[in-house]
Amino acid sequence: MKILYLGNSITLHGINHDIGWHWEWGMAASAQEKDYVHVLNRMIEEGTGETVEFLVRNIADFERMPDTFDLEAYADLRDWNPDVLILRICENTPEDKIDAFGEAYPKLIEYFRRDDMRIFAVGPFWKQDRKEAWIRKAEDLPGVQYVTLQHLHSPEYQAIGLFEHAGVAGHPSDKGMEGIAAAIYAAYMGLQVYPFPAGELVSEAYAVQVGGMEIPAYTCRVSAMSFNRVWPGQQRPVEQTEMAAFVSFGMGAPQKVTVTLDRDFSEVTLRPLSKKIPLQVEGRTVSFTLTEPGQYSLEADGRHGNLHIFADPIAADDRRAGATYYYGPGIHDVGMIALGSGESLYIDAGAVVHGMVTSTDCENIGIYGHGILDQSKFERNTYQSGIVRMTRCTNVEIRDVIFRDSSAWTMTLLNCDGVECSGLKAIGMWRYNADGFDYCNCRNVHVTGCFLRNFDDVIVLKGLRTAEPSAERWNLENILVEDCVLWCDWGGALEIGAETVADEYRNITFRNIDILRNDQGGLRIQSGDRAEVHDILYENIRVEYSKYDRAAIYQQSDDMEYAPPEEFWVPDVIRVWMYCNMWTKDGILGQVHDITYRDIHIFTDDGMPMPACGFNGANEEHLVQNITIDGMYWNGEKVTPAVNANPFARNIECR
Repeated sequence: MKILYLGNSITLHGINHDIGWHWEWGMAASAQEKDYVHVLNRMIEEGTGETVEFLVRNIADFERMPDTFDLEAYADLRDWNPDVLILRICENTPEDKIDAFGEAYPKLIEYFRRDDMRIFAVGPFWKQDRKEAWIRKAEDLPGVQYVTLQHLHSPEYQAIGLFEHAGVAGHPSDKGMEGIAAAIYAAYMGLQVYPFPAGELVSEAYAVQVGGMEIPAYTCRVSAMSFNRVWPGQQRPVEQTEMAAFVSFGMGAPQKVTVTLDRDFSEVTLRPLSKKIPLQVEGRTVSFTLTEPGQYSLEADGRHGNLHIFADPIAADDRRAGATYYYGPGIHDVGMIALGSGESLYIDAGAVVHGMVTSTDCENIGIYGHGILDQSKFERNTYQSGIVRMTRCTNVEIRDVIFRDSSAWTMTLLNCDGVECSGLKAIGMWRYNADGFDYCNCRNVHVTGCFLRNFDDVIVLKGLRTAEPSAERWNLENILVEDCVLWCDWGGALEIGAETVADEYRNITFRNIDILRNDQGGLRIQSGDRAEVHDILYENIRVEYSKYDRAAIYQQSDDMEYAPPEEFWVPDVIRVWMYCNMWTKDGILGQVHDITYRDIHIFTDDGMPMPACGFNGANEEHLVQNITIDGMYWNGEKVTPAVNANPFARNIECR
C-alpha cells in the first residue's frame, strides 16, 4: 500500500529555530510518531493488516500561488504511482487567491489521479468556509472522498500553551493530530462524516460514535401519542409531541456504531427487526455493527424519544456542480424556491434550508443533496402546502434530501408524469395532516430507498378533484414503491385513497418494505370514489408491532385528553374497504379487484395476538373481490391469515 501525503506545515514542517520549531514532522505534534501522518499509517496497518509505504511532501507553495504553480514540479511524486492520495491543504492561500485555489485544486487532483486510486480531499483545520466549499466540490470527481475536520475547529485541538510562538501554538496538538488521523481513517474505512451546521441544536439525549468518529445528533419534534382530530384550523398542541433525534452519515463498508443514552433503560431494540442486528449493552451504552446502508430506529423502552439512524450509501454525485440553486453547510432562510424547467436545487450535507419548493407545468427538474429542507419556522397556515409541491410536472427527480417538520403534507405531486424519488428521509412530522409523500393522479413513479415517519398516512396514492377537470381523468398507474422503511404515527403506512377520483388505479407494486409502526392498518385501500382499483401487488412486506404501542383515538374537542387503554394496540395488517364519506368527492362507488399480497411477514412482541385482515365491499354492484394472500408469516412461521370480511368481499384466497 503506497500512500502519498501532500500538505502544508500540518503535514510536514522543516526546522525553524526562529519560531521555536526544532523538528521535522507535522506541526505541532510533540513527536514524529504523533503527527497525523504517522498516526494514520499505524491505524491503517493495524486495521487492515497491510504494510504502508509512504511519501510526505509540503506543497505550501501551491497554496500560495495556485494560479501560477507548475504541477510538473510534482512529476516525481506522480511517477511514484501511489495507491492513495491524501490532500490536506488550503490554509496558506491568500484571500485574494481563494477562487484561483478552487479552480486549481481539481487540476492538482487530476494530475495525480489514476482510475484505481483512492483520493481523500481533507478540509481545513481552522474554520475557513470559502476554502472548504471549494475543497468539497472535488467530491464530484471520480474516486474522490471529502473529509471534513469541522469537528476539530476548536482551541482544545490546538497546541495552545505548549509553544511561545502563536503561529506554532495554533497548529494541531497531539489530540488534534489524532483527530485528523481518525477522520481520514474513518473515510478510508468507508465512513463519510457530514458537517454539522453551526447554530443547529445538538440533541443531548444521545452521544453517537460511528467508526470511532463522533456524530452529532440532530433534534426533531415527533408525535408523542396516537391522538388526532379532523383539523379544526389551528396548529396541533405541542403538548401532544415530544423530541426525538437523528444522525446522518455515509457508509461504504461495515461500521461499528456506539450510542450512549442520557438515561437508564431496561431493554433496547433496533429496528427494522428483519435486519437481525445483534446489540451489545453495557450500562447506558449500546453498540452494534451496521453491515449495509439503510435507515434504522434505536428504541429504549419503547418508541418514545428514539434515535433515527440514516446511513447513506457513499456514491459519486455530479449534480452539485450543475445546480441552479446551491446551499452549502450552514443554516439558510430562503422562503419559497420556485423551480423552472431544467432547474435543480442542491442542499449539501450540513446545510439546513428553511423553506419550501414548488414547480408548476415544468419538466426536467430535480432536488438533490444530503442536507435538510425544513419548515419548523413556519406556522401551519404560512403555505398550507408542505415542503415540496409540484403540479403537472414531467421528469422529476428528488434524491437523498432530509425533509423535517412539514407544515402540511410533506411532499405533494399532482398530475406528474415520470417521478424518481430515491434515498429521501421524512422526519419530525407531528402536525395535523402531516402526510408523507402524496402522489395524486400521477403515473410512472418510482420510490426507492426512502425513510418516512409521518403523523398521518405515509406513502399515499390519491385521486383528487381539482380546478382543472381533465386532471382527474389521469389514472394512477405504473407505480413502484420498494426498499423503504416506514413509521406511521397516525393513519395508514401504505395507502391507496381515501380520495380515489380517477378512472383507474393499476399496475402498482409495493415491494421489500419494512413498516416499523402501523397505526390504523399497514396495507390499506380506501376506495372512496369511482376508481376501479386493480392489479395491485404487495410483495415481501414486513410489518412490526410493539407491546408499547397504544390505541389510536380521535380527539373530539380541544380539552379532551389522550387516555388509551392499558393494553397494547394491534391494528389490522391488511385493510380494504369501500364507502362514501366525508372524503368522497364523486359520490360514486368504485370497484376493487385482483389484489395480491405475497410474502407478508408480521413481527409481534411476546404475548401479542396475530393481527387480522379486513375486507369490506359496499354492495352487490360494488365489490372487493379476487383477493390473494400468498404466504403470510407470523414471527417466522407460516400461518393462515385471520380474515374478517363482509358479504360484499368475494373470492378471498389464502395459500
